[in-house]
Amino acid sequence: DRFWRNLGNIPNSGIYRGLINEVAAVATISTMACVWNGLTGGYTDFSGVNHDAVITSLPMLTLPLGVFTVCNSSLSLLLVFRTKNCYERWDGARKMWGLMINRSRDVVRMGAQWYAPGTEKSGFLEEGAPLAEIDEEVKAEKLNRLSKSVWSFSRALARHLTPPDEDEEQFQKDVRERLEPAQAEALIASDHRPNRAMYDIGCAINDLPMHFMRRNQMDLDVAHFEDISGGCERIFGTPIPLVYSRHTVRALTTFLLFLPFGMWGQFGDSWNHIGLIPSASLIAMFMFGIEELANGLEEPFSILPLIGISNKIGVNCDELASFTPFFESTPATFDSSPAPVMATASSVQEGVPKVVAAEEPKEISEPEEVEAEREVTPASPPVEKAAPKFTGDEAVVDALGPKAYTPEPLFSKFFTTTTPSK
Repeated sequence: DRFWRNLGNIPNSGIYRGLINEVAAVATISTMACVWNGLTGGYTDFSGVNHDAVITSLPMLTLPLGVFTVCNSSLSLLLVFRTKNCYERWDGARKMWGLMINRSRDVVRMGAQWYAPGTEKSGFLEEGAPLAEIDEEVKAEKLNRLSKSVWSFSRALARHLTPPDEDEEQFQKDVRERLEPAQAEALIASDHRPNRAMYDIGCAINDLPMHFMRRNQMDLDVAHFEDISGGCERIFGTPIPLVYSRHTVRALTTFLLFLPFGMWGQFGDSWNHIGLIPSASLIAMFMFGIEELANGLEEPFSILPLIGISNKIGVNCDELASFTPFFESTPATFDSSPAPVMATASSVQEGVPKVVAAEEPKEISEPEEVEAEREVTPASPPVEKAAPKFTGDEAVVDALGPKAYTPEPLFSKFFTTTTPSK
């Protein structure tokens, strides 16, 4: 089914309909080659009778097919390199917008989950302090502002990557409908609208009550928005060099316009070589189609559904902001005992330090018999030992002490070591 459907949709294909002029030119050249060679080399009428040449003073227009065989490999490399580079641009743009979807959801999810009044300074509640009540209306308002700000970044970037006459009016309408009036007008009036949207996201995050470590984690996701914006601007502002594109088009056009003269002799079994016309036209349609595909992929933001992706981000973020937990969670409490405290590594990674009291050192008591023995037994006088006699380095060590002298190691003149200072 798919095979026949694809063949049946050829007349409706936007790519092939855009190649009418190119294919018509090749078909015209093929028709002229058949007519000219029939007049100068002889032709066959509808009854099947062969006639001599009408014009004998002019030569036939033919070319050896080997010329096109030699040029075929070079032309193929040009088309492959151009198509590959254009596809990489399209794939890079697609991945960046896919990353934007993930980071947008992540920012709103963390904001909704980590919303905890009373834990802004230390990340935990003081011992005995009552759990701060969450005003659901205030929470919904702040999370809604965060969700709308995240959506505004993707919508502003979509507008930033499209021509003004295509999306400016719709952009202003969408922004005024979803954002607060002051925020919408500030975004519209900005010179670089994605930067303004990122600033609004940061302000919305700072307005959420949560521990600063969690806020920093959210800011890391916002930093990815800057990378996405810069990557899209790089693709949008630096197309493939025009010289390379023009050379490829010129080489392909010249090859296909002269191809009918090389293929004319291969259709001697058909009536007056008429099979040359549809064959050359089909070859031109598919080869020009490859170049047309490269043109479409070279500008990925003209074929990617940027506005649709932006609207999808807005719907998902609004849904995440409206989620509520099905069980109650209580922030960690702080133990105010004088014992020293320390935060565990796992709690630091989670963002809220969990306080663990350190164990107090225990006094080690000795048995009573050992203490009595120490009181009765007198201290024995030190025994003087005869000082040994040394020579060379050993004598210096004996005189100055082992800490005052270090003998020079072997090969010290050739290798030096540096001891790091503490």
